[in-house]
Amino acid sequence: MLNEKDEVHDTLFSEATLKLGEIHWTLLKSADVMDSQRWQRSTHETTAFGKKVGLDEIHWWVFEKDTDVDELLAKTERTLESAQALKNAASKLKNNEPESYRDLLLTLRDFAEKHRADVDSLHDYVSWLMKRDVMAPRILFTYRVWGSTRMSDRLINVEGQDNATSDMSKLRMLTEIVLGVRIGGVLVYDRAHMEIGFSIFESLDPEQIARSVEIIVPENRLIRRTEHDVYENCATYFTEIRDSLRNIQIDIEKLKEQRALFESDEFWREFITKARNVKTSEPQLWDFKETLTIWHVKTDAEKRKAKVQFAEDVASFANTSGGVLIVGVNDKREIVGVGTGHELENRLKVASDVLARHIDYDREIVSFRQVVVGEKICLIVLVSQACGAVAVTDGEGHYSYPLRRETGISRERREDVPVLRLDLKSDNLDFMHELRQFIKDN
Repeated sequence: MLNEKDEVHDTLFSEATLKLGEIHWTLLKSADVMDSQRWQRSTHETTAFGKKVGLDEIHWWVFEKDTDVDELLAKTERTLESAQALKNAASKLKNNEPESYRDLLLTLRDFAEKHRADVDSLHDYVSWLMKRDVMAPRILFTYRVWGSTRMSDRLINVEGQDNATSDMSKLRMLTEIVLGVRIGGVLVYDRAHMEIGFSIFESLDPEQIARSVEIIVPENRLIRRTEHDVYENCATYFTEIRDSLRNIQIDIEKLKEQRALFESDEFWREFITKARNVKTSEPQLWDFKETLTIWHVKTDAEKRKAKVQFAEDVASFANTSGGVLIVGVNDKREIVGVGTGHELENRLKVASDVLARHIDYDREIVSFRQVVVGEKICLIVLVSQACGAVAVTDGEGHYSYPLRRETGISRERREDVPVLRLDLKSDNLDFMHELRQFIKDN
């Protein structure tokens, strides 16, 4: 039976199915290049680049790397239609009942041939990403979407290959992976044969085992088992590709929304006006400050204390839900401003330098924006929710992990920082949606 399987295996390969192999080669090549820059291979330590990427390649590419998200969104949306069609068709493969391994392989080849246009669309998309940047196709093959097991089952070493067709035997293996024929480095047929054979062996009584009874795997049972697993693997592959494209689309739309809000003076003026009228104390997502103490203190002791206090105000947002510090509004909720001209420029530089020195975190989580409210300028200090614990150092070896509470700022142990328990993969400004909703509701 195994010989028959080997003889008919060429049935699977065609121009359309091999294109699927080229697609997967591109994803693995991109992943290999990116990962080689993210970790020191000798020590397995994260590089500076790896810290920037973090645990979410899609978020990093969309929010930090891509230079034309409008073009990326348009191409992603078009490709998403093809990925959805491939996913739907792959899910229907289970309705087939092939009588032999050859018939099973033919159903997979026919699937690719019938959806050649969708295969070409996906191929064109990953090729376009590769031309933009060799690391770009990785956004279709991430832990965020695939998970560790589904990714590892579809890995194969492509290091040293300049293109997908330089090693045809490897290209065939890549094709088998996409179509579900190979998983975890092993042909599904061979694994099914082994597992069924072992199951039969376990059912033998001691006398049969002693007589070394030949174990014969029934062909119909083998085909049914192989068919089920292959079709399931194939459907899973295109589901994950579809979901990856959806995640790219969602992140681009989120970026565009957040960028539009952050860059809108009208949004901030409306928010400040309505937030000033809230009778209760500031909620966890925002805080008003008349000024920053770091701009006024004179003695060295006062400066050290003020710098740490400002850094803790910022870190407390990052360690909780993210948020915004609005400077230039006093306790009576009056707009007093933060200065103008060179005075304001110097104050912004001082604030930025303090955070750079006293915030201990791998990525930038703070943005500044000046907004004119009435005739005064308010300073917006926008703080991302961090996906890791943000520490504050006093510069003398002492660290704190501040959190925002209803009663004020508390300093906790690193392991008690809430964001560590949220399984966040990236820093984010998702709270901006809540600020917009606050405006609508008030």
